[in-house]
Amino acid sequence: MNIKYRIRRWSAPLVRRVFAPMFRRVFAPLMLAMASYNNAMAQDVGYLCNPPLPYMPVKLDILFIGNSFSIDTSSALPSILESLGVSTVNVYVLYKGGCSMKQHYEYFMGNKPVYELYNYNYLGERKISNSISLNEVISTYTFDIVVFQQFSLESGNYDTYEPYLSKLIQAYKVTTLSPRTTFAFNQTWAYSSKHKNISRYKNQEGMYNSIVAACKKMKARSGIDVIIPCGTAVQNARNVDALKTESELTRDDLHIDLYMGRYLLGCTFYEAVIAPCIGRNIHNDISILGKSGAPNQVNNSNRRLLQDCAKLAVANNWSVSEIPVPDK
Repeated sequence: MNIKYRIRRWSAPLVRRVFAPMFRRVFAPLMLAMASYNNAMAQDVGYLCNPPLPYMPVKLDILFIGNSFSIDTSSALPSILESLGVSTVNVYVLYKGGCSMKQHYEYFMGNKPVYELYNYNYLGERKISNSISLNEVISTYTFDIVVFQQFSLESGNYDTYEPYLSKLIQAYKVTTLSPRTTFAFNQTWAYSSKHKNISRYKNQEGMYNSIVAACKKMKARSGIDVIIPCGTAVQNARNVDALKTESELTRDDLHIDLYMGRYLLGCTFYEAVIAPCIGRNIHNDISILGKSGAPNQVNNSNRRLLQDCAKLAVANNWSVSEIPVPDK
């Protein structure tokens, strides 16, 4: 018998015995993982590798690309920062009323100076510009964190998020002076049950659930893992008897109440984005907002409840939490 033929007859079973199990254990799972990765990439799943929030920075500069809901979310921060003795945080809100992510991207591509720019810190609120473009802001200033937000009526429809969110991130990346930036997303709140457009989502609960579902999908597909859960914080408060108001924590069935509502959103913003960076507890804040005796005033009787609604929303972004209220 030919020596080469005998070697082949002897070696073939050996190769099968040695390498087949190795293929099943090692290479087959690897190939499956690669196929899953390619499928994920095809769906734009996790297209962003988001850096973690900066820890104990010398200063913290945050840009909010948004609209009136962004103003509502930021307005109570000066009082909170001042009360906590935080002088190193600056929040900048690029404001254009009713603006969606699609419009933000179109304004960027057209280099349109359609925004007002506000600054919030421990000294208060200050308007920096009446007319400025997104391009100018991100090519002039450096930011540690950038917050995106969808137009509130479209917040429950993920199809309106893309491709504009990914395009805005790309635009920021190629324009910014910042060496590193963490991206965050503001989850907006459901309207009052009396709002004329609530029927689009059937009711307030339906609108809240749709916003949660859209934000969850956005997080999975974009990789933006820092969520400011204002919508969940508001629903938490709406389910606490001591915090219920006739207007359901709004001032016009749409925008948030000026005192309790804005304070709740400020606590949520602080707890989700600022506290992890600087390590100061929102429970140490002793802000009082609003006129004495007014039903929507933030004071010693309701402040801790509002803080807890924010804390539990940050701990559980996607569903309403029961706020523990001990007997007095």
